[in-house]
Amino acid sequence: MSPFSTRIREEILATFPSWSPFAASETYRDSQPYLVVTVPAPLEARTDLPLRISTWNEEVTVDFDHYHTHFDRWDPEEGDDRHASALLYVRAVLDESVAAASWWQGNHCKVCAQLEPGAPLKPPFDIAYSRVRIRSWRGSHNADSDA
Repeated sequence: MSPFSTRIREEILATFPSWSPFAASETYRDSQPYLVVTVPAPLEARTDLPLRISTWNEEVTVDFDHYHTHFDRWDPEEGDDRHASALLYVRAVLDESVAAASWWQGNHCKVCAQLEPGAPLKPPFDIAYSRVRIRSWRGSHNADSDA
């Protein structure tokens, strides 16, 4: 793995040592090996997709349910808000201060966004959809509704 991926792996496991069994190295197309940490979601989340942290292309990507977002680093720096550090975002997912919202047309996910519980639920841009789904780490904010 690259020095970036190795450093991020060390930072993640220093923060969440119990996640060591979930950390692996992967490649994509002709890429160099990069870090992937795949943490199974609790049953209450009602998602088949895990919390996934990866370092492909020398950036930290965090996935939960069908939503993903990108970061330049794991650890926060002075003045960060939750969007500037993957660690702050992962903690927000785990403590359910953000959830994943997705808008669907039939069985096809059309668009996803992070959702702060209690915030207005609207897609990030105008799309046709037939249903909306919300998933949170422990399921406290889960919802499914028809359009």
